[in-house]
Amino acid sequence: MNLCELNKKIEDYCNENNIYGALRVSICDEIVYFKNIGYADVRNKIPISDKSLFSLYSLSKPFCAMAILKLKDRGLVDIDAHPSKYLAEAKGFDERVTIRHLLQHVSGLPDFYQTADFAKKHAPGYAYKSREHLLLLSAYPSHFAPATGEMYANVNFVMCALIVENVSKMSYAEYMKKEIFEPLGMKTAVVDDEKLVISERVKCYELRDGEPFEVSPSYDWMLGAGDIVAGTEDVYCLNKAIKNKLLLSEETWNEVLTPSPLNSMGMGCTVSLWHGKKRITHNGGHIGFRTLHVQLPDD
Repeated sequence: MNLCELNKKIEDYCNENNIYGALRVSICDEIVYFKNIGYADVRNKIPISDKSLFSLYSLSKPFCAMAILKLKDRGLVDIDAHPSKYLAEAKGFDERVTIRHLLQHVSGLPDFYQTADFAKKHAPGYAYKSREHLLLLSAYPSHFAPATGEMYANVNFVMCALIVENVSKMSYAEYMKKEIFEPLGMKTAVVDDEKLVISERVKCYELRDGEPFEVSPSYDWMLGAGDIVAGTEDVYCLNKAIKNKLLLSEETWNEVLTPSPLNSMGMGCTVSLWHGKKRITHNGGHIGFRTLHVQLPDD
């Protein structure tokens, strides 16, 4: 398939499915394909550009994992300790749970979204309610004993983000900027907030009767779990961090990239085989946005 045919297939697919966004492929640090598709602002006909910023949603989790593991490497956090060692609001949860279980999604803890009664009573879950909501959530039973099953849950990373705040004595947004974004060269990434005005931000759309309809992005229980707004170049910094083992020790990176025996989750990423080759990935998706980072280290 030549480049013209590839472009045509991508354009047809995006037109048929009302997809706007950015697609980037690199091989050995050389960008071999990059395409912006559709509008950042439909009403004003502003196209998506190289400067456009997107809500990453759960693609934020790998960055949160790096944040708490950086504290682990400094000897400030023991990831085999119960979260309540650093976060008082976690005291009511199963005493067998460890921070490692949180990072691998094998904690079994009740989650905000997945605990229907809680979600009905306490939505929305903006960042400033996270501590209050953890206390309330601890009254609900776990889904299973830690490390006996797997369940992907935002609560795991909300706890990690709050631990980062308590241990670093900084807000999560400040810590991420100073300790993760700036060292990795993520020049436009920010931790989102419902009061934040972000230049170049892509508007959030859902389909209604086959047409894009502008809606507000979700902030519910996203602290650490889905709260980063960033551009394509920022996301590529995750690729570089994994490939070159940046910010964390080699020992810690080996732990990050070792999947739990219960699932394919490492710590903040999925590690699996794809067509017989190792694949490291994480996706994200909620109101208005879908994101995906795939890394094939063998290639």
